[in-house]
Amino acid sequence: MKKITNFLLLFFFTGIISVVAQKNMVQFLTAGKEDAGKLINGYISPFLNTFGNNLNNGWYNSAQPLKLGRFCFTLGATASFVPSADRNFTINPSDYSTISTLNNQPVSTPTMFGANKSGGTVNVGYNTSAGSLSTPLDLPKGTGIGISPLPIAQLSIGLVKGTEVMGRFFPKLNISGKKIGFWGVGIKHSIKQWIPVINKAPFDLSFIGAYTNASIDLTNGPFLNPQSGIADSTNADFSNQAIGFKSNAWNANIIISKTFTVLTVYGGFRLSHSKTNLDFTGNYPITVYNNSGIKKIANLVDPISLEGKTTQFGINAGFRIKFAFMAICADGTWVPNGYSSATLGLAIGFFN
Repeated sequence: MKKITNFLLLFFFTGIISVVAQKNMVQFLTAGKEDAGKLINGYISPFLNTFGNNLNNGWYNSAQPLKLGRFCFTLGATASFVPSADRNFTINPSDYSTISTLNNQPVSTPTMFGANKSGGTVNVGYNTSAGSLSTPLDLPKGTGIGISPLPIAQLSIGLVKGTEVMGRFFPKLNISGKKIGFWGVGIKHSIKQWIPVINKAPFDLSFIGAYTNASIDLTNGPFLNPQSGIADSTNADFSNQAIGFKSNAWNANIIISKTFTVLTVYGGFRLSHSKTNLDFTGNYPITVYNNSGIKKIANLVDPISLEGKTTQFGINAGFRIKFAFMAICADGTWVPNGYSSATLGLAIGFFN
């Protein structure tokens, strides 16, 4: 059972990323460090945003804090929806030092969440004593899926004075070269109790805040091998290639809820922020032309270091249906011109 659970968690966290990272992103390295960084950033930035955004979801299913000693364990999934504007990015040759396109016109190509069809071809150019030479670079497809999912597992415990603490933890595991680990802490506190007149009203009003730190490491490389038939004089060890994602996220919420026997409805406002870093470390072989116009293998060392940040303000609404020691909960967060999301969970515990 433990092996099955680990596999499912790693599938959710790294399934899409391992495929994209190994088969798509690395081919951008042909353009060299600087231009490859721009291309990879355009392709992967929607994931950097959705991964951090997902970490901010699913922290609550009611504005009412659990009473002292009561607890709740929630298992579920959340997903961020990628805006149509972020399913393609534009390659403008004037922004690159090595990239050229047909008639040097800008080219629109899929991001990671774009259409599952060819992104077209650009050329990587080299100035040599034999003249200007170039090699084609096929732009990768998208996944064809505009949704980015993430699992949730959380424990909540009631304390005194209308306060509830929440925690998320998944120890770092290494399965087939894929490592995932995360932890998060949150707090819910009733602010209704401190407001005269409002403290007598038949609803709950709370502040909720949470912070999460997560990382994904892909070490089952090499992801890029030297092109066969090309002389390699680098003497580099290409087995040390690794791709890593590190993210931290925080959110602050004002939530109001009302309970009708077994049904609780809630809604409120959320301010959230996330930062996700992507790093390619190790040695990566690319094929280039030397000054004499002859192909050779060049070694790119630690070629990529990118950062994606997003700050959003959203409106959240949801419901919880309770059956004795079990509850089904679902909600959605709408972010104008941003990354909206939805969450579905199953909670088990000793509720209020």
